[in-house]
Amino acid sequence: MNWRGWARVLHRDLGYFFTGVVLIFAVSGLAVNHARDWDPDFQVERLAVRLDLPDRRADVTEADVREALTTVAQCGDFLTMDFPTDHQIKIFLSDGSMLISLRDGTGIYESVRRRAILYSANRLHLNPKGWWLAFSDIFAVALLVIAVTGLVLLRGRGGFFGRGKWFVGVGVLLPLLALLLYD
Repeated sequence: MNWRGWARVLHRDLGYFFTGVVLIFAVSGLAVNHARDWDPDFQVERLAVRLDLPDRRADVTEADVREALTTVAQCGDFLTMDFPTDHQIKIFLSDGSMLISLRDGTGIYESVRRRAILYSANRLHLNPKGWWLAFSDIFAVALLVIAVTGLVLLRGRGGFFGRGKWFVGVGVLLPLLALLLYD
């Protein structure tokens, strides 16, 4: 088999083997690219609540807070509390937090839940560790091999030295332009 045949085999088989990682990284990449518009890792829900607590900071005890939380349906377990001001209490829960006004007992309950698949995919994409770090490095090298072998698969007008050079040129130019504009 000649070098073009080996390129075809490598391109095809590496492409098949790494399809799952490409799909996971593509979805994760789209999610984190738009992190300004939404949180790709967590789903945050806000709910207006009212807790019956003493109106003075000095009078609020952990027992008071635990008792008041029993009136809120489906809230997480009590972890701790803090007073950002003399008239507010922040209650930290296993699934979020509450910020309550001591003046009238009203506040906001923010529950935080992981997005089931995206959270895990983003961890793989952004924070590789252990054996996954080694696998990600192998994947990066495989992407280089897939790209280079893809350049030599076709001959003639449809190949790299035909119209391919223009696509490759623009494909290289756009990230370089982005580096210049965003750096």
